[in-house]
Amino acid sequence: MEEKIPLTIEEKQAIIFDELKDVDKFCRENNIRYSIAYGTLLGAIRHGGFIPWDDDADICMLREDYDRFVSTYKSAKYHMLQYCHNSKEKEIFFNGYLKINDPTTYIETDQNLIKYGVAIDIFPLDSVPEDKVERHKYNHKIRSLNNRLYHRHKKDPISIIKSYRHSIDKWWELLNSALHEEKYKDSPIVTQFFCATEDEVILRKNLFDELIDIPFNGYNLLGFKDYHNYLVASYGEDYMVPRHWAQNFTIYRK
Repeated sequence: MEEKIPLTIEEKQAIIFDELKDVDKFCRENNIRYSIAYGTLLGAIRHGGFIPWDDDADICMLREDYDRFVSTYKSAKYHMLQYCHNSKEKEIFFNGYLKINDPTTYIETDQNLIKYGVAIDIFPLDSVPEDKVERHKYNHKIRSLNNRLYHRHKKDPISIIKSYRHSIDKWWELLNSALHEEKYKDSPIVTQFFCATEDEVILRKNLFDELIDIPFNGYNLLGFKDYHNYLVASYGEDYMVPRHWAQNFTIYRK
């Protein structure tokens, strides 16, 4: 039996960098606004590229740009995973955001909902009400629906109790419908519902009015001109101080 040799962090970063360039080229050619986000933007500002120990990348888009990206993105090398169970390619992903995945790689993990490889995350930013009480209710609704969708494919008792009422497809339909509610579309603020933390980060839509080229490994990616306030909102005033944290998966070539 051939020995499986996991990818090094440098190999993973090289694939991620190519995926970022692929998405950037497509977005520029199709006038789709985006910004590198979270640790990717932080790495660009603090390190001029990847945070040295980081092996993922994040992009964010306003909902209208995200929906256009979903409906038009094509790549010769990479697959877009948005609510998919592609048994032929052994790619499975159930969540409210999407991944751009390298189908020649795979993650080895005991989480049965994770079946993809080296990928970048693209998060939609959705309009939310300015009233805090109403916003809290809407936030809870979206996160609850996404939680049910995530658990519907799992077999443990807690997941079954949480999500047995509907099929995976129905939970996705309910989530997608809730995300496209018209009553909040004119709100000046947005949030990212689908993140690892329950902390609410509220951003103003007009951040996307001024996007600039930000050097990343010698290549220009798009990012907020006002990246300072975004990074303060995400990481605090001392975001330039390194903190070593990463959730790294073991990834192999197929």
